[in-house]
Amino acid sequence: MAAGFQLRTWRGGPEAGRPKLPPAAKSLLARGLMRLDTSQAFPRLLFTDTGIEALRTMMRNKRLADPEKFAHVRRELGIDPVAEAAGEPGQ
Repeated sequence: MAAGFQLRTWRGGPEAGRPKLPPAAKSLLARGLMRLDTSQAFPRLLFTDTGIEALRTMMRNKRLADPEKFAHVRRELGIDPVAEAAGEPGQ
């Protein structure tokens, strides 16, 4: 999440070179929860501070986000501790 979410770009037509924004991304942008970064080779969606707080709130609610399925997100947000020397893959 810290690196953002890479977007595809339109190859042709009147939108050529512009990022392809799915409806969900457009909604998050409109609500100020994400911002569009086009300063690099590939456009990215990044969470705003408000968006990160909303995501933390959602991830803390076990009915909205299964703690096991989204353990990696919960760790990145600082909700769950990072398992050091626990033999966790990628650690």
